[in-house]
Amino acid sequence: MTTFLKSAFQQLNSFTAIELFYIAIAVFTSIILGLISAMVFIMLAKSKQASRQKHLQAQFKQWLVSIILHEPEDKKTDFEIPATIALLLQKRFARRALLSELIRLKDNLSGQSGDNIQQLFNQLHLGNLSAHDMRSSKWYLKAKGIQELAAMEQKAYLPEIYTLTQHRHPVVRMEAQTALVYLQGYAGLTFFRQLAYPLTEYHQAKLLQLLANQPIPSPEMVRSWLVSPNPTVVQFTLKLISEQHATQFQEDVITCLSHPSELVRSQAISCLGEIPSAPAALALRTHYTSENSKALQLNILSGLLKTGTTNDLPFLHQLRQTPDEGMRLAVEKAIRHLQQQA
Repeated sequence: MTTFLKSAFQQLNSFTAIELFYIAIAVFTSIILGLISAMVFIMLAKSKQASRQKHLQAQFKQWLVSIILHEPEDKKTDFEIPATIALLLQKRFARRALLSELIRLKDNLSGQSGDNIQQLFNQLHLGNLSAHDMRSSKWYLKAKGIQELAAMEQKAYLPEIYTLTQHRHPVVRMEAQTALVYLQGYAGLTFFRQLAYPLTEYHQAKLLQLLANQPIPSPEMVRSWLVSPNPTVVQFTLKLISEQHATQFQEDVITCLSHPSELVRSQAISCLGEIPSAPAALALRTHYTSENSKALQLNILSGLLKTGTTNDLPFLHQLRQTPDEGMRLAVEKAIRHLQQQA
């Protein structure tokens, strides 16, 4: 090896500077041409794949329209698969193309039409393709597989989806968590018990949207979430209480004002603002003096705009002496608002 390196260096030394320059240019040009060729090849392959998929969609179109419009007398009866379609579906690419089309249709259809699409999905065992993706080592395929199984209400895969709620990749675990709530409602939130990762604001909003029309089933369940070691689980629960105007949890929310997480305290303040009552106003006034965060103190003043009464005016008049100009402006705003409500 040493002899080879010496020989290589000797050959390099034999070249003049201009020759080395031309060699470098040639190598660089070869690399660029190789990259361009690879990009062109990939683009052509993708274009060909898209063309094939479009052609298959055209072949599926009339058949799927008949499926969508079908009014079955017996829901247990399988749909007829034309011979040409059956032949196509022997190929994996065609099955994948049909799967994508069924998912798209299911997202846009409801009632009997949506049920027909789901029945066809089950009849052709396309869930096997989605499950295969869910078990892939690639995170984006995992997420895609979970989405498809949830869209087609494949509850048989719930135990497997549950194991992915703690997955290291955020997209995978969010899709798994969303799927559980989509398929099971509040019962799908069992992953809260051992959730190690934080819930993002976006993900919390998505879960709340799924639960929007479902009343809280169990006070004990909600109270267990409020003492979770994961602050974002507590934050989510406070948002849920606020959105549902669940006044029965008022004392539990007040307790959260002393939570070590500023995130939780902030949400508790906002939540009390959505539950107007004398105890809520008293809790906000009491907490104001012990709160170290100026931002949260301002939130408390905003909360008093919603839940306060003229009984809170003496407290607010005392705060007029604060040296902080921004705080004084917030105090004056709260005073004017409560005086107008008198």
